[in-house]
Amino acid sequence: MKRSLVLAASLLACALTHAQPAPAAGDTWSNVPPASDDRFTNPKSKLYAGPNGWHNFGEVRAEVANAAKTRYAFKTGLNYLVTSKSYVFATNSQTQLVEVDFGTERPAPGTYEVAAKPDPAQKKALVSLTDASGGKLLGWQSADKAGTVTVANINGYLYFTARNLRLAPVGMSNKGDFKQPMSLGFEGAVAPQ
Repeated sequence: MKRSLVLAASLLACALTHAQPAPAAGDTWSNVPPASDDRFTNPKSKLYAGPNGWHNFGEVRAEVANAAKTRYAFKTGLNYLVTSKSYVFATNSQTQLVEVDFGTERPAPGTYEVAAKPDPAQKKALVSLTDASGGKLLGWQSADKAGTVTVANINGYLYFTARNLRLAPVGMSNKGDFKQPMSLGFEGAVAPQ
């Protein structure tokens, strides 16, 4: 009897500890495998992936506050476009893109307030999402005090993170259900030049 009671208690303890979710290791979205770090075996080798495995790549997640809860979620390239003077997350088809404008090509590490106009001196950035995938041009853009974007310099990579930015509808076709605000988040890294 005593033996079966100990066995039952042990099984219950194992089941309870196994059922506990693993603690999150920081706020990260990616499932990109980390780069192999061979600094000890090959000290002249470069680390070929940026923070969290990103290398000129990133992820965007957004949700419109409409009745349908329209969502955007894509992993895509992240590059600096000289023509628009901003960092751009663009889908492969180039029909959905998120633009982050810091007012400079190399923003200093720190926290930038999301605003209606970029200003590197005051650490303000403009963020917008444009969607032309459905044959109509939908757009959302930041206003003042719409959240923050964090910029870090890790291994030479510029690493961007933002969560729950509030964007207002600005597109020509933002009518009816799409005339609602959007919540946007992104994460990604741009390789050193």
